[in-house]
Amino acid sequence: MSSVLVQATLPHSNPGDVEAWGRTNGDLSLYIQPGVEKTEDGTYRGLGYPYGSYPRLILIWISSQVAKHGRRRLDLGGSLSGFMEDLGLQVTGGDHGTVGRFRDQMRRLFGAKIGMIWERPGREKRRAAVVADELDLWWDPKDPSQKTLWESSVRLSQPFFEAIRKRPVPADKRILREIKQSSLAVDLYLWTTYRVACIEEPLVLSWQQVHDQMGADYNRIADFAKEARNHLQEISLIWKDLRYETPRGRLKLYPSRPSVPGDIDSGDVEN
Repeated sequence: MSSVLVQATLPHSNPGDVEAWGRTNGDLSLYIQPGVEKTEDGTYRGLGYPYGSYPRLILIWISSQVAKHGRRRLDLGGSLSGFMEDLGLQVTGGDHGTVGRFRDQMRRLFGAKIGMIWERPGREKRRAAVVADELDLWWDPKDPSQKTLWESSVRLSQPFFEAIRKRPVPADKRILREIKQSSLAVDLYLWTTYRVACIEEPLVLSWQQVHDQMGADYNRIADFAKEARNHLQEISLIWKDLRYETPRGRLKLYPSRPSVPGDIDSGDVEN
């Protein structure tokens, strides 16, 4: 995953009808603006914000493909179900199935504009880009397993492509398979593996600080801390080298071996 998107994350739930949504981590702020779509009567409306676990898994896949192949144009495959299975997702149809929600979140992500603002007293730096400047979808959501004559593809915009190529954070597929249903768990895992590999001394943060960075939708910090502790325990069952403590009101991370040792090109690793 791109280190920038690890430090400032996507929404966990739908922000609703707002012009822009953002998250701040120290000097770095990340904001998102939704794309547009054409309606049946010829007018235009907002696509809505990408949120939840699906866009995160797609971004991990994108970052992995960029790291492995170094190309802006990415092949999504000949069927929607094949792409979903490649991400480790179940394929179910109907009004409450996964297919419709996944396709909707994919369109929202590829249509979105993501910007970064870096600020310090007397200095400001901005960068913004649409995720994709070209998208070809040949999939029929009513028949997700149907093979098409042409493969669907996406071409990342040049600025977004350059941003995610820098300092990717390796992630373990085994852990992602276990936590993929929770966007908070995915964020916690990626952020934790990024931070423990960078620190030389123990890092102590209040749960309020962790909550503010994750952007989770909890009114009570105590509820957020309880959920975060449960996810960290789940992650540590696979990532045996993770060293952390949760003293009252805080999270304490110790320098640890990254969750992905050795070569990032190994079979269990995505970037």
